[in-house]
This record gives sequence, C-alpha cells and structure tokens, in this order.
Amino acid sequence: MDWDSDFTFRTSPGPVDRETSVLTGTALSHMPNEITDPDFGLFRDVLNSHYYPARVEPLDRAPRLRAPRLAAVRLSHVTIGYVRFGASASVDPGDLTGYHVNVPLQGRVVSRCGTQSTIATPSVAAVFSPHRHTYLPRWEADAAQLCIKFDRHQVEKELAGLLGHPVSRPIDFRLGFRLDDDAGRRWLALLSGLLSFVDSGTARSPAAARHVETLERSLISGLLLSQRHSYSDALWAEPAGSTLPRALRHVIDVIEDSAERDHTLSDLAEEAGLSLRGLQYAFQKHLGTSPMQYLRRVRLDRAHADLRAGTGTVSDIAYQWGFTNLGRFARAYRERFGEFPSDTRGLGPGSSTPRN
Repeated sequence: MDWDSDFTFRTSPGPVDRETSVLTGTALSHMPNEITDPDFGLFRDVLNSHYYPARVEPLDRAPRLRAPRLAAVRLSHVTIGYVRFGASASVDPGDLTGYHVNVPLQGRVVSRCGTQSTIATPSVAAVFSPHRHTYLPRWEADAAQLCIKFDRHQVEKELAGLLGHPVSRPIDFRLGFRLDDDAGRRWLALLSGLLSFVDSGTARSPAAARHVETLERSLISGLLLSQRHSYSDALWAEPAGSTLPRALRHVIDVIEDSAERDHTLSDLAEEAGLSLRGLQYAFQKHLGTSPMQYLRRVRLDRAHADLRAGTGTVSDIAYQWGFTNLGRFARAYRERFGEFPSDTRGLGPGSSTPRN
C-alpha cells in the first residue's frame, strides 16, 4: 500500500502531553550516557552501533554538541535509545530491513520514509517500514527522541497471531503517528510502562525478564492496533469463517511441522492434492507468496530461534535448516532480521548485550 506522498502533519510543537512528559523525565534515566566526549564522529559511531549503518552528517560547518546524550538498551525484541545530538544533523540509514518508531520528547525532526513525509514532534511520532528509503533531513539541535528498533520477525509474528494466519508481505505503516489522540495515548502508556520497569533496574531475575518480554510484545501489538498500516482493514474486518482453504492449511502445517526436510514443490503439491500451478496460485492468492518462499521464511525463523538460544554454530544451524550456501543464508537472514547470523549468535539467551 502506497500512502499519499503529501501525507504530512504540520503540527506545531505546542504543549507536551502528560504521557510524553513522563517519558521525558524517566526515559532510560538509569542508563549511563554513552557519549563521553562532545565529538560528532563519536556520536555517529555509537548511534550506528545500536541501530543501522547510517550516514550521519552535521548541518553546521563547525558543529558543537551541546549536552549530547545517547543511552540505549537492547531487550529481547526491542532496542530503545534516548538520543539527543545537541546540534542540527541529518540521518540517512537508507532502506531499513525492520520496523522502527521515533518518539520525539522535545523539538522537531523532519522525517521521510519512501514517498511519505512528516514532521515529528512531541505530538506526532514517526513509524518507519522496511524496504522503504528512510531519511531524516533535519534533526533540530534541541530535539530529543526515543528511537525504538523492533525485531522484524517478532512484529510480523504478533500480526500473524492477531490475524489468525501467516503474514506474507512486510507491513507498510503510515509514517505519521498521532500521539495526542486516544489510540496514541494508549500506546504511549504501554511504552511508559515498559520503560518504567526497565528503568527500575529490577528486570534481572528470569521471572522479571519474562515480564519484560510480555511488555515488549504488548508494545508491538499495541502499535499494530493503534497505527494505520497495510493490514489494518484485514485486522479489523469481521470474521468470515475459515481464513484459509483446507488444502492450503494442510501444506502450511506440513511445512511448519517439518521445515528441515528437503521439500520440493512437487512434494507439497502432492500433499495438497493440487497441481503445481494450483498450489502456486493458492499460495499467491491467500498469502501473497510462493510455496518455496514460504518454506524459506519458516526455515529462517527456525534458524533465528536456534541462534538466539545458542544451540550450535552458525554453520551447524544453517545446515540443519536446509541452507547449504552460507553466503546466501547470511544475506537472506540479514534481509529478514536486519542483522547477520553471527550478530544474533553473539547474544546469549535473555542477554541484552553482546557476549565477548
């Protein structure tokens, strides 16, 4: 779905909402400032280490960072950072591979994603979608944002759970997300609850870590229910019986139950009792993808889960799930999850920071 390229909120900064004021005062307050020196290059490098390889440029000839701050935490499915340059800048990460939300706490940030544009302020967040060119041509000197990076797999998994069937295409969000209406305030309340628990420093026990993950998933599902996107009509449609034909559901179950097997298109068509062309048509009509692309996505998801659990080496896990070319596996994995397999493997179960 292509949103109108002129869809822009021209909202003046105005008074900050009560919920945003709470975020301003408490967001990641227990986290140390990672910027030890007001050097623009250092700020750029630290920012990129938490998010995406981006071209970050000062808009002033001799930039002087005034009270810069960057503090970030990586959770199970979400990375949240408080980011304030203290100087005017532009940020160009290019085509994102995942989903991302910027919540301004003060100031204004001109934001673009594909053909959409908006001016992010404390009453308008920016929601970025994958495979659209993301560009922030002007991040004002006094602007501070909560920059929230979402695990793409988890976002699409949450949507599939809400829909009752798999998600075949990336979610295309509307860029401008109003925070001063009921839906926006409810989502801010979810974000505030997650930040409050993280800021309390109590999320150290296994039970607390599971609670944090529940809050993360609530934040994701809340975004899916609060902000307009390409699946919104299906999400709010009245249920109309079975969503998938029986033959197609059977093939999906076969793939889900035995993704490690060397399935061929002929094998899957035989399982469905359909011709090759009939099976391909059914997948394209109902899921917007091909049978083999669906199989590859399931295999990538299983590999992702095993890498997070640390059940083997990257090559062992790739081979286990049917990937014989490690280079192609790495490229497909990065396209789906926004990082290389070795990056995921570097995290222990439940860890929030890479292991040495």
